[in-house]
Amino acid sequence: MLDWRDFAALLCAAFVLLGSAALILSANSFTIIKAKVVDKGIGIMHFDGKPRITPTVSVFIFDDDRVYDIKKGTIVQYPVSESDLDSVEIGSDVKIFVSLQSTVRILKHQSGSPV
Repeated sequence: MLDWRDFAALLCAAFVLLGSAALILSANSFTIIKAKVVDKGIGIMHFDGKPRITPTVSVFIFDDDRVYDIKKGTIVQYPVSESDLDSVEIGSDVKIFVSLQSTVRILKHQSGSPV
């Protein structure tokens, strides 16, 4: 017959499995990449069929990424927030947080020096 200790052990095992699944899913839903800002501008994104003007940065990618299949040496245009657009300069090295959100976040930027 099962007692409360057996149920507690099963509950702990279930939590361990749930935590492992959460870590696996989160590791495949975002990435941080190193890049150099080559252009700043605006772009049009479509939400619910309606166009919306959003600020963008074009960056030269320094390293490969396995999550979003970003290749080293490519130039990618990302939508960013107004504050992130104002905080970076063309030619600065940045670290970019790419996730499932509609915009990317610029985590770190240094003007003219390596990341």
